Amino acid sequence: MKPIRPNDAAVEEFRSCIRWYENESPGLGNRLWLEIQTAIDLIAEHPAIGETVRVRSKRSIRRLPLRHFPYLLIYCEHSDHLEVIALAHTSRKPKYWRSRLA
Repeated sequence: MKPIRPNDAAVEEFRSCIRWYENESPGLGNRLWLEIQTAIDLIAEHPAIGETVRVRSKRSIRRLPLRHFPYLLIYCEHSDHLEVIALAHTSRKPKYWRSRLA
């Protein structure tokens, strides 16, 4: 099992989205956080589970949808760890996270 290392931008997206949902309905932010953690645990155990995303990059990028929230966990596998690149909304600003691959 490889360790998971979210990049700084992904961590900020986690925090921002959790705050937004918590403000909408108390407890909902916690439910999002638990779902993010479940997805992270899943990719740690099975790195190839996510769908491959075609990008112009030397890295293999994958995405895994969250079950109950409209987000995709975007990640890539390195030799010694998995990097979470983004928590991307399924219908807002598609592909914005690709600039993080440089």
